[in-house]
This record gives sequence, structure tokens and C-alpha cells, in this order.
Amino acid sequence: MIQAVKDLQQEAVEKLTEKFKTKDTITFQAPTGSGKTIMMAAFMNKLLKENANIVFVVSSLSKGGLGEQNYNAFVKFQSKFTHLKPYLIESETGKEENLFIPTDYNVYVLPRDLYKKDSKLKSGAFVQFLRELKGFRGDFENLTQGIREKEIYLIKDECHIATNNLDELIIKHHKTNQPNKSNEFFSKVLNVSATPKLSKGQIPDVRISEEEAVSAKLIKQVEYFEEETLQEALEKFIELKKDYVEKLGINPCLIVQISNKDKAENEIKNLKELFKSARFSHLKWMLIVDESSQKNDSNDDLKAKNLPVKKWKNYAKEHTSTIDIIIFKMVISEGWDIPRACMLYQIRDSKSKQLDEQVIGRVRRNPCLLEFENLSKEVQELVSKAYVYGIKPKNETTIPVRLKGGLQEGLFTNAVQEEFYLHTTRVERVGESKGVGEKGAFDVEEILSQESAYKNDDLRKNIFDFYKELVKNQELYKECEKYVLAGNGGEAYERWFAFNNNFELLKKKFLAAMLDYEKRIIVEPKNKVLPLESILQKSDFKKGEIDKWIWQSLDKKFYFDSEAEKEWLEFLIKLYDEEAPENPNNQKRLIKSIEINNERFYLFGKNFPFNSQLRFEYYLEGYHFSYPDFILKDYKDRIHIFEVKSTNISANQSIDTKAYENKIDALKHAYKTISKKTGYYFYIPTKKGDSWVMWCSTPNGEIKKPLTKDMLKSFLADS
Repeated sequence: MIQAVKDLQQEAVEKLTEKFKTKDTITFQAPTGSGKTIMMAAFMNKLLKENANIVFVVSSLSKGGLGEQNYNAFVKFQSKFTHLKPYLIESETGKEENLFIPTDYNVYVLPRDLYKKDSKLKSGAFVQFLRELKGFRGDFENLTQGIREKEIYLIKDECHIATNNLDELIIKHHKTNQPNKSNEFFSKVLNVSATPKLSKGQIPDVRISEEEAVSAKLIKQVEYFEEETLQEALEKFIELKKDYVEKLGINPCLIVQISNKDKAENEIKNLKELFKSARFSHLKWMLIVDESSQKNDSNDDLKAKNLPVKKWKNYAKEHTSTIDIIIFKMVISEGWDIPRACMLYQIRDSKSKQLDEQVIGRVRRNPCLLEFENLSKEVQELVSKAYVYGIKPKNETTIPVRLKGGLQEGLFTNAVQEEFYLHTTRVERVGESKGVGEKGAFDVEEILSQESAYKNDDLRKNIFDFYKELVKNQELYKECEKYVLAGNGGEAYERWFAFNNNFELLKKKFLAAMLDYEKRIIVEPKNKVLPLESILQKSDFKKGEIDKWIWQSLDKKFYFDSEAEKEWLEFLIKLYDEEAPENPNNQKRLIKSIEINNERFYLFGKNFPFNSQLRFEYYLEGYHFSYPDFILKDYKDRIHIFEVKSTNISANQSIDTKAYENKIDALKHAYKTISKKTGYYFYIPTKKGDSWVMWCSTPNGEIKKPLTKDMLKSFLADS
């Protein structure tokens, strides 16, 4: 899986955990297809690891089998998240007068509609179960001796849908940990949705933006078409189908959303006529009205037509499914994952932003997320784009950012962006061979053939401990797998233990090869690395408003990642007024400027990650991209790049200091080589307490003594 995806999801889980410890109710927003279920599992696992006395109730939508889908996912994730013990609550089956729910699990998945008026759960079974978890017996006041009271948390999945059926069980006034007599049990609530309802107070506390998810290749970028006919969309789909099948062995899918009620019959009739035409008759389609309707239909006589409707959906998900087109009303707006779907055509005018976003989410999942890095650039681009025909939603979560002053003219775009026409870098993978017959930098066969390799079977580690250590480094794991699978039968067994015996030696040599940046770092051709909105101007900074973000869009504001970043920007802004000691090309200030239409623009920018290519790859137990915070071009046309850090910790924040320092050291090691290869100056200003120290690497080498903010001005002038 792409490291950027892992980092994005892990960061979200860390933020969720911290927020959840300080608030009773929080909301998590992430785009459809971004892995909300696995992040929920990681979040629960993290809290359960810290406190085994917690119990989660996950309220899921009943429609589309979302509850069962979540449960199956949690079971699947148990190998990774070992503290999860999931249980699916199933209510209306069985002949017992009262339902029994065991209390020896810690994650209970509850399909929402099972807890409704006149249901067995609502009639008392669920409350009795919660009472048992809290350790109550008989009357509500008495605790059972010897039973420790459980802390029960509620997770509302797809919280934008009315999920208030359990609200009566949330503790509303709890100065102590004891629930009230009014049957209140849930002490904390996590709302989860791609489209939370702001009108219901579901203000995101933690959010993965669409931009972040697209940038990490977690979901597809959407290309919208508002006027094209279905015939035109089908022509485009046929082209995509050819590429998907030939290059990936995946049969893609087009989803067609039709209207409800009166309009639907006529739309279905027209669709069937169109699909009978000679041009499109080879396409297989499936019509899903609902799981019990007699109006469900398909022209796939060989497979889908012979399956029960409930199994159609599972069959349609498969990468090799013969179904090309799925026609539906609203039954797949939430909870149905079909990563091979890459195109949506909306006939229905939903007039609902949330419905539009949920439906569009069906075609945004990355079908090759796990193996994405192994695909060619051409194929990566193929699976990174979705096509939507119909209504383009007014998406408030994706705020179009623009600069103050209306600097969107083509002349500005060309002139300023050309000034930041820069190199970026990537790290060559160690295990890859250089060419035909030529070995890569890390060759297990060669290392183990050397005399220094251990031969004694007694040195073998416990296989479970070895595996835990190995999977921490996925790249080395791949090398182990490749080496072992090169053998057959008993030889493969011996190869596995040979890798085990020599693991420390192999790890050491792998890391040495990986960090040989003189050989490993590859400079990419120059490109326009900054999006237009990244270029800043002095006029953007009004006195007294530096605490607000420097971009605007209507009444929306963007804020800094940290107080340190904001403070560093305040310092850099002062450089606008610093005079250059020389005057090459009529430059009077330290920061270079250009004049367009009688207006002067300084070449200084904030690296806005969405659409930005200003990134540099490095290695730290996996491949990572660094997106530096600020960039400027000085009066001598030299590029200066700043990545701001802080070792200060706020009251509501926790940080692994050692891991943070390791990351800074890894960046320094990479930047030294990148600076030498590109000619750029790299800085890591770090705030410690109230003071700053600054590490710097120049094209001529690392500056040994730490720079201070005051020293930077003279350094820029003299370097």
C-alpha cells in the first residue's frame, strides 16, 4: 500500500484518539472510499489496548447489509488489530421470547433498524445487555459484587442518516461515572460520515479532506461532465473498459442512477432500448430496484440472472464480474463498496448534496490500492480518475481556494509559476534490478552466500517474534517473500529460516543500501511544482490578522498546522522589507520579485499540498514524501525551502518524541543529498521552548553550526 495512504490514515486515528479523550462527542469526516471502516477498527483497537475495560457499540445502517459488512471487516482486521473482539447483534430471528447477547466481546455491531419500536431489542433485551455490561443486577441501583463496570462508547457510522434511535441511552449529565436512572449508558460518542450534518451539530473534529485523500491516491480524482448524453458516456466507458481489461485484468463498471416513482418506469424502458442497440448490445447490465422487488432484472443470462438478488451485489463487486452497467435508484448510496466502478451517470435529479456525494463515492474507490506502487505511471493514472456525468454537487467540503487580489490571469500563471519550475526527487527502490542480468543494490542470495552469514540452526528466532519484527518493514518483508518463493518445497522452508537466522545482518545491509542516497535519490525533470494558490504576496498579510490563514474563499478560513509554522511565517514576511546587498537584475530586496502589469510580485510561497508537486521522497521504515512548508526565490535566483518543526507539546497533545526526532534526522539525511543534487537550500527550523534553532544544508554541504533566525538574514545575503 502507498505509504502516503498509511500516513494519512494513521494520523487521522492519532487525532481521533486525542480528541476522544478530551470530549464526550466528536465527529470524524472522511470521503467515501477513504477507509473509514479500517480507521474505526484502528481507533477502537488503540483505545482497547490502553484500556481493556472499554466496550464499543457500532451503530450501522441496516440497508445494504452495512452492519454485517462492518462486522465482517472487523473480523478480517483482527489479525492486524488483535484487541478487537467483534460480535454482530442479530435480533428478529430465533424463537426465544427474550434475546440473549453475550457480554464477553468488546465490539458490538448493531444494525440501526433492529433497535426500533416493537422490536425485541427495543422491548428490553438491549437495555438488559447494557445493564449487565455496567454490572447492575435486579434494581438499577445495585452493582453485582466482583464485576467491574464497563465503559461503553457509541460509534454512529454514517451519522448523517437519522441515527438518533440510541440517543436516549447516551449519558447526558454525568459528573460521575455512574449512569442516571433514566437508562443512560453511553459515556462517549463518535460520529462518522463522509457528509456529516452541520445542522445537527455534527461539526468535524477530525477530518480527512477530499484533497488529502486524492493527493495520497486513496480515492480517485473526479472529472465532471454536465451536458453529455448517456450515449457519449457509454462511448467513453467502452474506451475505459478496453484499457482496464488489457492493462489490469479488471472489468470496470458504469453506475446509472435513475429516478424514483413515476419517472423510473419510463427511464428504465429507455435504458433497455438503448442497451439493445447494435453499438451497446455487448454490454451486460443489472437493474437493482431493491432486494425483494420483482422488477429487478439483468441481461446477463450466463451468470447474474441465475443468482438470487441478494447475491447479485457480491457478484457485481468482483473485479472479473461480467456486469458492465449497474442501474439503481437509491439502494447503493451508502455501504456498498465496488472499487471497479469508475463512472457514474445520473439521470435522477436528487436535489440533495449529501445523496450526490454518497453516490459519487461509489466510483471513487481505488481498485489497486494495495499494489498501486507496482503499477506503471500510465496505469496509475488510469485507476486514479473517476468520471461523473450529471449533476456536479456543490461540495462545501472542497473549498476552491483562490488568492486575494484576483491573480488568476494567464499571464500571472505563466510568469510566476515559471519562476518555480523546479526539480523534485524520488528514491529508487533497493530491490529492483538495474537491467537485464544486472543485480540491484540489495541481493539476498549474494549476502547469504558470504562467509559472514550464519549457518547454525540454533540461531533461529521464535517464528512469531521474527514475523512481528519483519512485518514492521514492508520493503524487507517483500525481499524475504521473494527470496523464499524462489525455492521449492523443502528448499523454501530452509530459505525462510536462512532469512530468519540472518535477519539482523540483512536488515543492516538493507538499510545501508536504502540510505545510500548518492546512488538511490533520482532527480526528476523540472516541472511546475506549485499550484497557483501557493504563491503569496505581501498584501495578503494584514496587520493583526496573521493568526488567520492567508487564503480565503467567501467566509471560509484555512489555519496553520501549528503555532510554530505561523510564527515562522511571521518571520519570513519580514524578509519582504530586507534590502539585497547587491543589485543583480534590478533586485532591491532579498526575495526576488517580478513585475506584471505594473504590479510587483514577490516569489514567496506556502506549499499547499493539494495539487502540489513540491515534494521530496525519503526512507524511514518505508517510503515517505516530505512536503516542505515554505519556498522562496532570492535575489540571486537561488531556491530556499523550509520545513518547520516544533518539539513543544500542548496540554491536549501527545507525541512520541523519539519517533519525531528520528523523522527529523531522516529528513536531514535526505536533504543533504537532495541539496547537493538540485542546487537548492534546505532548512529545518525547529522551535524548542521559546527559542529557535535551524539546521541548513546547502549545495556545498551541511552547515555544522546551528543557525538562528537572526543569523538567517545575513546568511541569505551572503550565501
